[in-house]
Amino acid sequence: MAPLEKSELHSLVLESIGSDVVRDNGIESDPPFEVHLEKDRPSQCRFYLFTLTSTGSEDRAEDEYRIDLRLPNHAKGEVSPAAPDRSGNFLILIGGYNPERKVFAFWDDDLYDKYAWVRHLQIKEGTLDEAEAKGVGFQHRKGGSGGETVIAARKDSLRRAIRMRYRIEHVRDLLSEYLPDDWRNISSRDDSIRIHRFELFVDYFLTQTDQTHRIPERCNRAEELSHQITFNILNQIGLTDKSALYDVLTSVGHDWSGEPTPTEIESERDSVEEPIPSEPTLTEEEEEFTEAQRRARDSAFTESVREAYNNSCAICGSNRVSPAGNPEVEAAHIYPKSMNGRDHIQNGIALCKLHHWAFDCGWISLSDDYEIIVKDNPELNGYDEFNPLEGDRIRLPENDAKKPHQKFLAEHRQLNGFDS
Repeated sequence: MAPLEKSELHSLVLESIGSDVVRDNGIESDPPFEVHLEKDRPSQCRFYLFTLTSTGSEDRAEDEYRIDLRLPNHAKGEVSPAAPDRSGNFLILIGGYNPERKVFAFWDDDLYDKYAWVRHLQIKEGTLDEAEAKGVGFQHRKGGSGGETVIAARKDSLRRAIRMRYRIEHVRDLLSEYLPDDWRNISSRDDSIRIHRFELFVDYFLTQTDQTHRIPERCNRAEELSHQITFNILNQIGLTDKSALYDVLTSVGHDWSGEPTPTEIESERDSVEEPIPSEPTLTEEEEEFTEAQRRARDSAFTESVREAYNNSCAICGSNRVSPAGNPEVEAAHIYPKSMNGRDHIQNGIALCKLHHWAFDCGWISLSDDYEIIVKDNPELNGYDEFNPLEGDRIRLPENDAKKPHQKFLAEHRQLNGFDS
């Protein structure tokens, strides 16, 4: 089979991804081919593409296909290792395309430091068969550092393959934060296969299970979808038992979704619950927060307010929970968050979804004695529902230091026209 021109390979990428491409560096450009994608992960890719051919040699398995890897900075005719351009925030995609089967294949670049001048990367024919039948196929390969997952994709499933390539690389980075440094060390093919199966399991856990369910339930579901996490796998990655695995999955799940960890939330609770003066400031102090700190502060505020009100609405007492056990009640800011209102427990009140909406939009407010005030608009829908609450005293935390502060209440009344 004659190798495809680079411009042909680049055109195939654009044709396969379609409207998701925002811009590229031109199909006639020298490799790598850079593509910027619509808002998604990854948002930009750097392709090094080659023709994927059947090996057809006596010293290789008959059921293999391969690419002959030659990077732009491989000195022609010299046996010199070289690496792709890994600068910037690009996903590096080392891959090939077979024009007869119309299938792409991609290897794990993040597991390689450099590539020798003469380097062949292989994929099983059965993996290409799977991609033709299902859109995407993948396999284990004892290559790179610790074993890799090779992905194949039909042209119409290229976007799925790119996302999977990104996820597996990202999963490895996250796991390396919480597992022993040598968790990907291997001494045999079996070690390599166990790592491969564990990484796929974590990918399924993060992307194919319901985040509102508890960790053990999600773990069981991910095992059903991918691979059982056996004692041998736990031992290989340095974990003692399933409980240790649940701890790792909890931390990785928080990182994956951008949610703060329990430790980060707990570190912010002192600020949320610290004593405040009789005349507190309404807004947050001018302070630089990282995005992670801000998320942790928001979560600490929610947890502290819910806990102070026993996960019950201060107005109606509702304490409904979801099937997964998550409370419906929400932590409402009294002086609005939209106006940089403080994440402090005394600027918070626990309310069900209905009464949170009514409080935020100005149907109801509170007096300094914690009695409910209802907006006097009998001609509007909603008045008949909220008016019976007039004069009722809300349910309050037992600790005075956690009750709504009068200054925040006064500002809420003024903002919503109750003091006019």
